[in-house]
Amino acid sequence: MPLDPWRPGGAAISGEVKKVDEGAGKITLKHGPAKSLGMDEPMTMVYRVKDPALLKLVKVGDKVTFEAEEASAGYTVTKIDKAK
Repeated sequence: MPLDPWRPGGAAISGEVKKVDEGAGKITLKHGPAKSLGMDEPMTMVYRVKDPALLKLVKVGDKVTFEAEEASAGYTVTKIDKAK
């Protein structure tokens, strides 16, 4: 399902997959500013994923767009899609 950057509450972030850790349910993403998360600078971060099946959709080196939310346990990717 493609991301809709105009959907209220969700802002797609562009990035690149640096590492996928299916065992831990985490993904490392290098991305530009993520205004929806209060990040004004580009950075590389490790994110948890809401659904481990999301990790099967991408591989290291893929350009992606994703949505994430801040939770008590850290930042969590809620949607991810390969960039067109």
